[in-house]
Amino acid sequence: MKKKSRTVRTFGIMVANPKQRKYVLRKYLARKAAHVRLFCFTPSEIDWKRKSILGLHHSNWKWVQHRFPFPEVVYNRCYTTKKTTIQKLEATIGSNKCFNQQNRFDKYEIYKLLSQSLAPYLPETVPYDRETTAQLQKAHKVLYMKPCYGYQGKGVYRVEARESGEIHIGQHYLLPQFIAANVPQCQTKLDELLGSTDYLIQQGVHLQQWNDQVFDIRALVQKDESGVWSVTNVVSRFAHKGCFNTSICTKICLSEEVLRHLYPQEKADVFLQTIRDISLRAAETVESGTGLRLGELSVDFALDNDERLWIIEVNGRPQKELYDQLFGQDAVYKRPLQYADYLYTH
Repeated sequence: MKKKSRTVRTFGIMVANPKQRKYVLRKYLARKAAHVRLFCFTPSEIDWKRKSILGLHHSNWKWVQHRFPFPEVVYNRCYTTKKTTIQKLEATIGSNKCFNQQNRFDKYEIYKLLSQSLAPYLPETVPYDRETTAQLQKAHKVLYMKPCYGYQGKGVYRVEARESGEIHIGQHYLLPQFIAANVPQCQTKLDELLGSTDYLIQQGVHLQQWNDQVFDIRALVQKDESGVWSVTNVVSRFAHKGCFNTSICTKICLSEEVLRHLYPQEKADVFLQTIRDISLRAAETVESGTGLRLGELSVDFALDNDERLWIIEVNGRPQKELYDQLFGQDAVYKRPLQYADYLYTH
């Protein structure tokens, strides 16, 4: 008696532009289940009148463009603040069939959400203005100016008040690009650098270092085949020497390796468990607070010289390229497809 085959399920991955389609699709095709048909598309390739999508597909060992009916589930990999396209798709395929509806977060809005339950792990963070900058500079000495919708450390400035009265302003590196003689001069320079972009001020954290390199701790939190948040991995990025931006990194490794180098195994394991617990709470808080259907996010931590953990930021579209350098990280790509399978049946 022949075994009954599973129904073929069609999932779509939405990306920002055609150049990304093949690169993204290749990563997920290698990890998909046999009963899943996968294609990649951009918002401009949706034909709303015909309710079809011109997407890239891999068939018979070839990359081909094919016109598909709307998929059963959509996984959004467009890094955007707009929800218009997702809302239109949901109107057709169902309100619970698209995930990562919006994945470019306002950092200050996320801070306010997290502060309701995770305040002890958050550095002081407020919207940027001249008066507040001067006040916080006295309290913390080191501040970070971050664009509310920034990513990969772009547009981030480090502002350090020195004992001499000088204020050093740097981008990416600890060495200053600009040295202000006093507070008014610093404020004038910051106004020039930040322009009309919405910025926030974040309290500086004195980071622990390994081999004179700053490192962070990133927990990747994804929903699994049961639709439940779980921590896929915890990794660390090492910045170049003299650099504070870990997005410009020289090395990536599992954080377990770093923590067990710095601490006895038992203490390192406690840190890792705390990181996992906080990350899960952060994911649940962000999803419930925003009302978005999310499938993954990453939580970035800093470990200071007093052995205190701080949540530096939450990213709505984790960089998957990080994990390609590490062995045995297939779950990074499998989990979104497993979650899509879950949404198909619920």
